[in-house]
Amino acid sequence: MLSAPDASTVDLTRTRVSLRPDLKFNPQVYGDEVFYNIEVPSCSEYYRIGYTEYVFLSLLDGHTTFCEALAITSRTQGADAFSQQKALSLYSWLLERGIANFVDDCSGAGDSGTAKKPAGAHLLHRCNPFWIRVPLGCPDELLKRLRPFCGWMFSPSSTLIGLGIMLLAMLQVGHEWQRFQAAATTVCAPDNWLWLLLAWIVLKLCHETAHGLTCQRYGGCVRETGIIFAFFAPLAYVDVTCSWGFSSRWQRIHTAAAGMYVELLLASVAVFAWSHLESQLLSHLMYNVIVMASLSTILFNANPLMRFDGYYILSDLLNIPNLYTRSSESVQQLLGGLLVGLRNTSPAVTGHHLWTLRIYGLAAAFWKLLVCATLMIAASVFFHGAGIFLAVAGMVAWFGLPAWKTLQTTIRLRDSDPARLLRGGVIVGLLLILACGVLFKLPVPFASTAPGTVELHEGCRIRSTVDGFVREVLVSDGQLVNEGDRLIILTNDELTTKLTDLELQVQQETIRRQIAMNEHDAGAACVARGNLSSLQIQLAETRKQAEGLTIVAATSGRVVARKLNDLADTYVNQGDDLLIVDDGQPRELIVSVAQQDFSLAVKQCGTTVALKIGTRAGSTGIVQRVTPRASTQLPSPALASPAGGTLPVVADSSDSENELRLAEPRFHAIIELSAGPGFHESIGERGYVRLGRSEHSLATYVYHQSAEWLRDQIETAQAVSRQRLH
Repeated sequence: MLSAPDASTVDLTRTRVSLRPDLKFNPQVYGDEVFYNIEVPSCSEYYRIGYTEYVFLSLLDGHTTFCEALAITSRTQGADAFSQQKALSLYSWLLERGIANFVDDCSGAGDSGTAKKPAGAHLLHRCNPFWIRVPLGCPDELLKRLRPFCGWMFSPSSTLIGLGIMLLAMLQVGHEWQRFQAAATTVCAPDNWLWLLLAWIVLKLCHETAHGLTCQRYGGCVRETGIIFAFFAPLAYVDVTCSWGFSSRWQRIHTAAAGMYVELLLASVAVFAWSHLESQLLSHLMYNVIVMASLSTILFNANPLMRFDGYYILSDLLNIPNLYTRSSESVQQLLGGLLVGLRNTSPAVTGHHLWTLRIYGLAAAFWKLLVCATLMIAASVFFHGAGIFLAVAGMVAWFGLPAWKTLQTTIRLRDSDPARLLRGGVIVGLLLILACGVLFKLPVPFASTAPGTVELHEGCRIRSTVDGFVREVLVSDGQLVNEGDRLIILTNDELTTKLTDLELQVQQETIRRQIAMNEHDAGAACVARGNLSSLQIQLAETRKQAEGLTIVAATSGRVVARKLNDLADTYVNQGDDLLIVDDGQPRELIVSVAQQDFSLAVKQCGTTVALKIGTRAGSTGIVQRVTPRASTQLPSPALASPAGGTLPVVADSSDSENELRLAEPRFHAIIELSAGPGFHESIGERGYVRLGRSEHSLATYVYHQSAEWLRDQIETAQAVSRQRLH
């Protein structure tokens, strides 16, 4: 048998090729353009080409050479004909994919089991640790058996009923929004992951089954199903690429949207079940179904920037086939024209479609970079040292082939047109200099802020000066009191007994000193005098402590304290807050300042700063002081992230009560609120202070924020691991 010529070592313009005999060409109309789907039935592969490409391919019958086919195409297509370079690219693609073979080896054309792919691209795709594809077989026969039972769900009438159920479910969630929002805290609980996994498995089985049933409804077939591990997170898939051959784009859209439709329908049914079930366990399970179905559908499947359901729907709605590939090519052509002055002699699209491709291509590239960066950070957090290796492997798999093609283009430009290469190098260099200047010289374009809570000044707080039991509460919340009025009476039998004993000892020591003086015993009198002096000091201190058993108002004002009656018969320690007497003086905003903003806060001491209390802006205050020492002590529980604040916290392992502390040390600042809109704010209300623009560069700011976020993720992961171990 004669061996087939190697496409890389022959002059393709003098060769003849023959298409596979089992190919099927299905015409499709997108707007004003005609496209053809190439179907390879033996391996269920699909490709899409334009009308001009179809004319060129139809001439490749094994008798017509490349040059003859190109000449005929140019003569028949006129201005729409493509250049020789593009024809050669298409010719090579046919050979690489196994769609065509050299005429010397035509006998084996129809026996090729699969289309050939570039070895380098195939290897990089398989070695990507962030995208591992595991096929599980062909589900087509199983879906055919399910169609009589489930196929009716995708009829037009059933679809309209399903959309009505979704609308009613949205109204139900809006009616019980507060309860729905409060239940969200249980989703992130460490012991809820098993229920989430169970909900995910059920939903994805229904999702992929819906795709397959809808595809079969319009005459398609499902050749493969399996699991894709995206950063080791499982994602189910079914291969319904045969839907590309459907003549109606609405059939293709219906096939792509069927999975999301079923998930949202299940979420809607779960909403009604969650709303009416009395069992807490079943209600919790239904809530997990609602969250998994809605979030996964919105964040992943409906996202048009990822090649999931939303992408294919958008492609058909825009009437632009191969949207991702064509947008990438459009962006490459745009960059090629800007950098090295390359001009596309036969653009595939013009007008508003061209700008649509460019905008989509830029957005998709940005999203890909963002996802890549997020996955690399996540890998470095969860896998530590091995994560760096995974991150590098992922970068090579994702960007290795584009980088290699860019290098090849650069080498060709160096040999053919070095002036263009020099131009591109100068532009890229200037852009890099500009980017470095923006990152390292430009200050942060927005002001730094620090969160805080509204508190009364220190003199308003009434604290216990001694340990004891609360015997009687003499005031109530909201009552007006004067300076010196009694508020609370404590009892401390040990302190009272000690006071009585000291009074008795003082009397005894006074008598001893008097006797010694009467007997002219100077030594005994001196000892008695010393003992008496020491006892009198102890007695004065004890009397002061005993006076503290009666809590009095330090200033006139209104009592602020909830559940005062609950204090009766309780034990309080020295320094415990008992109540507040609001004397009408300006309140204070106690804020927590990050370490990198300490110098900004110090510079603001004595100056008036802008504040935002709650949702109301326009308040001002004067920075009184900034503590010179950073601490992990939480200024107020309301600032902790679990309570709705913005400060990341961790459990204090050294505290027996497992109280919260700041994830990293921060400084505290005291700001006195000015009279005006912020004067009568509620105690404990959250607010923010604008400290001014940071002195650091944008790059430094991004680094600090990324490092802080990374530390928070590591500490959170460690805390979760410790909880699971316990």
